[in-house]
Amino acid sequence: GQQAPAPATDASTPLPTASIPADPAQAVLQASQRFAALRSFHAQMTLHGAQKGQVVSTSMDFVAPDRYRLRGAAGVQTIIGNTVFLASEGGTQQLPLPAGVLEQWRTPPPPAAELQGLAVEDRGPADVGGTATRLYRVDGPQGSGETLQYWIGDDGLPRQVQRDGFNGDQPYRVTLRYSQLNDPDLRIAVP
Repeated sequence: GQQAPAPATDASTPLPTASIPADPAQAVLQASQRFAALRSFHAQMTLHGAQKGQVVSTSMDFVAPDRYRLRGAAGVQTIIGNTVFLASEGGTQQLPLPAGVLEQWRTPPPPAAELQGLAVEDRGPADVGGTATRLYRVDGPQGSGETLQYWIGDDGLPRQVQRDGFNGDQPYRVTLRYSQLNDPDLRIAVP
């Protein structure tokens, strides 16, 4: 039978249901491509293991084509095009930003080449903050100890991406949780 669409969990415009490929690798690739086409999103990044026992949290807002706002321990940074606006006690400083620095935030991994020959597994239904998703796991190259996990919603978009690996012999985990996908109320103004 037909199921009614789940109510939106935030103020964003409801996203259409997508047909998600049965092939797990294609489902992950298409989710990354759909994500790259978003006009706006909010991301919450948590890094465990930067140093022993340390947890670092950063949030980021993105509004197409080139506006970012990062909030972390160092305060708020607004980036518009290739200019970083740093708020400080004496006002706002403007600094140049090398091109391409923020591209990693725009598209969650992996590029298609990264998936070649890797095992991608459909782990079934999972819940992310009240949103129904399907969990996919990608095992990194043999012996790397690295895994990527994707929680993909009914609209074919990632709601969460988690990377586990090692920096030297130190384990780490990076988790990115996404919300406010294509939210027209998400705006980033020049500070």
